[in-house]
Amino acid sequence: MTPNGNDPIRVLYVEDEKSLQFTTSQMLKALGYVVECADNGRVGVEKAQSWQPDLILMDVRLPLLNGSDAIRELRNNPKTARIPIFVLSAYTDAKTRDTCLNAGADRFFTKPPDVRKVDVAIKSVLRKV
Repeated sequence: MTPNGNDPIRVLYVEDEKSLQFTTSQMLKALGYVVECADNGRVGVEKAQSWQPDLILMDVRLPLLNGSDAIRELRNNPKTARIPIFVLSAYTDAKTRDTCLNAGADRFFTKPPDVRKVDVAIKSVLRKV
């Protein structure tokens, strides 16, 4: 459910590792989400602007535009500034986490993600608990 009605929650997943992108997006779809994917930060920003997802899942190390820079662009654009962004990263050091959160990410999860925890967090952020 979206925050505004009965439509499914739309999630944009920005991930360049194809196997993880496929597995995670399939799990999210099984939970009822509509999922679009992008495999680099530039396409992720463009899809976010055109598709207007309810939430974005963003990798950190991405081709063309890294995750923290993509988050900054999204936060600086009025069309995407309020979309919640969760980071999914294999890099768990404090510097990476702080960089992403300071760029405007709402939550930070390690990869591979526990999709159940991500599901609870999505519903919590979108007030659908």
